[in-house]
Amino acid sequence: MMTTLQIVLAIVGISLIAIIVIYNVLQERKFRKEADRMFSQKRDDIMLGESVRSEATLRRSETHIQLNDDASHAREARQAVDQAEAALPVVGFDEPNRSDSTRAKPVGGSILTFLEPVAAEPAPPIPAPQATPVAAPMPEPAVQAVAPPPRPAAPVPPPAFLMEDEHEEAAPAPRASNLDAATEYIARLKFSAPTLANFGPVLSTLRRIGKPVRVFGQRPDGAWEALSSHPRNTYAQVEFGLQMADRGGALSRDQLDAFCRALYEFTAEEGGAVTCPDKDATLAAARDLDLFCMGVDVLIGLNVVSADSRPFTSEAMHGLAQEARLALEPDGTFQARDDFGHVLFTLANQEEAPFPRDGRGLTTHGVTLLFDVPRVADGLVVFDRMTRLGQDLAWRLEGRLVDDNSRAVNDDSLNRDRARLAQYYATMEARGIPAGGERALRLFV
Repeated sequence: MMTTLQIVLAIVGISLIAIIVIYNVLQERKFRKEADRMFSQKRDDIMLGESVRSEATLRRSETHIQLNDDASHAREARQAVDQAEAALPVVGFDEPNRSDSTRAKPVGGSILTFLEPVAAEPAPPIPAPQATPVAAPMPEPAVQAVAPPPRPAAPVPPPAFLMEDEHEEAAPAPRASNLDAATEYIARLKFSAPTLANFGPVLSTLRRIGKPVRVFGQRPDGAWEALSSHPRNTYAQVEFGLQMADRGGALSRDQLDAFCRALYEFTAEEGGAVTCPDKDATLAAARDLDLFCMGVDVLIGLNVVSADSRPFTSEAMHGLAQEARLALEPDGTFQARDDFGHVLFTLANQEEAPFPRDGRGLTTHGVTLLFDVPRVADGLVVFDRMTRLGQDLAWRLEGRLVDDNSRAVNDDSLNRDRARLAQYYATMEARGIPAGGERALRLFV
């Protein structure tokens, strides 16, 4: 079903095409008339060796005869004109050299060129013969060979696509929402007028697809805001973003089809027009993005294990964790956070039992420090802080610091891990997905 805007745009487009076609037809007819007029003169045929008088000469002779009304001198006047024209040299017009008569004019930086004809010098007009009675043969007049009058340069219409480009450049760029085209598949819904719609059912359907979805609506004042299930504002345009990859893998075709189908059904009920971009290109981009994320999705773990079968007590772990400015979370793990509340690293029990809230009654033979590389900004600083805490715990609890393969961790191994970590961060920065940034926090969940 076409909207009013689409109908108006179609009518305007058809009108522009009709105007251009009519203009070209009129110009073609004008050029054809000019060509017929310029090339209607007959010239010497050097292949046949004969000379033919031009049509303009015949017209002048006929005019001369008509002006002589006296029947007694008509024959003598015609003979005089014939003698004068017999002495008239035949003038040939050579075609101008294209390299001399035209020049290339670049337009708008494109390779198109317009050829501008060079006007010839104006020639003196041929005097009209005088109609006078004669009794004797007229003397032969001196006739000069003259060039034809210059053909006026016809206006050349500018190419239609240049006009469209100029119009597009002049039009202001539409304001975009906060969706990210590099990591999200963006579908746009436009209403003919700001509309207050119920987005609850469609948002519920989209969240069941299996990939994160973000939705933003544009208010009548042009500002964008995150859209809730029951918005209080009207929106002229809404953008739906489906994330192309996460730790569950790349976006699949079934998920993408379900996303677009839900939007089509919504617009069929609420009105408007929805636009879903090319799916094949999106799926290819999703696979590429997922492969990149797999290459930098690293989790660094350090283990502090007890020695001589002497377990750690929860009282000791509570005291050391609070001293290191770690907070006990509801899931029973200690976490270090930055000023914005983002998790830097965690301290968890190696055994299944979580750390108790009161810090009493638990013993364990080991704890683990975990560092989620792509989700942490300033990761090298955080890595150094975590490793210092691991070394301090091993010394104060009389345990050992080992990696996931139970190999002892020393300064050399930590330096090698730190160098590899710097490479991961450089790779993410080059891709435009800095660790701990907004994109990374959405992709690595």
